[in-house]
Amino acid sequence: MAKCLALVAVAVAFLAPAAAQARPRPHLLPLLDEAPFSTSFKDAVIPSARHGSPLAHASATVNFSAFPTSEGYSVGVAVSPAYVTPDPTIEQTYVNFLDGLPHSTELQDLGVYIAPADEVMSLCGGQSGTLACYDAGSQVMVVPGQQTDVAADGVTTSYVITHEYGHHIANHRADAPFDAFSMGPKYWSSYELVCIRSAQGLLVPGNEGESYDLNPGESWAETYAHMVYRDVRWQLTPLLQPDDGSFAAAAKDISDLWHANRVTTFRGSFRRGGTSTKRFQFPLSLDGSLSVRLSGPRKSNYNLAIASENGDQGRTHAAGSRDSLSFKAACRTQQVETVTVTVTRVRGAGPFSVRVDYAG
Repeated sequence: MAKCLALVAVAVAFLAPAAAQARPRPHLLPLLDEAPFSTSFKDAVIPSARHGSPLAHASATVNFSAFPTSEGYSVGVAVSPAYVTPDPTIEQTYVNFLDGLPHSTELQDLGVYIAPADEVMSLCGGQSGTLACYDAGSQVMVVPGQQTDVAADGVTTSYVITHEYGHHIANHRADAPFDAFSMGPKYWSSYELVCIRSAQGLLVPGNEGESYDLNPGESWAETYAHMVYRDVRWQLTPLLQPDDGSFAAAAKDISDLWHANRVTTFRGSFRRGGTSTKRFQFPLSLDGSLSVRLSGPRKSNYNLAIASENGDQGRTHAAGSRDSLSFKAACRTQQVETVTVTVTRVRGAGPFSVRVDYAG
């Protein structure tokens, strides 16, 4: 059973003022798949159950009921008590829509809490105009139970839910040593050069405030939504406006998950009186950690150097032949960079190996 089906704390009964509770309760409406006229809307992401947030300090709990998907998974859905008791077939429309989105096994870990607009805003941080949010700790998305006002905002509930599901995917992907939730999954973030652009201050990972449009975590979720709704205008930073390569990388992140670095070993040997330099090359197409380890004869002295198209990146001068170079984050400046590893003999002879550990 999906872990999101446990009782999850959400603030419900005490969020609405007494006057609002006295109003007739609305009916939950089936979710319609509608393309948006605009993609401009506010959402919020919560990296974990923040101290003091409504999700962390709930006044009540609700029970998530399991609704099946076509692949045999189940998705937990709960409906705000502000609604008239819904027909379960209406809740199933939300799950059916999610089941039709590009996804992998992470769908079974999702929880969906459906609420009126004022409750969504309260649960999602209270900022006026917020239409939805996703909490990484509980893996719950809070979404509206009515179609948004297309005429006023141009955005549709189905688009909002698609965007939030993009955050759920990122929550289940790796981008070591980076945080996929704020930087995007490995293949997409590498294609978009998120690492170097963040280092240059052109992007601001994790910023949900004044630099929202420069937050690559939001651009990832928007790229995912644009995979489903292609013919809509891009409204975040032009640096991350998707193209065919972006969509291809995103599709790979969904179905062909990156898990860990790969390892390549080069081997060579120095003969007495022969050349004193050996070079090896490999293509770097993903951002991530990079380490190079030299292992040569015990009585020799070999040095190590590493370079890319951007110039020398480091070299060693230690005694012996057990040198190493490591980079916590090797950020590319182009889609594929050729990395050159050079082994130089200072003294001695004999075979050696160079072990390269890199993202891909």
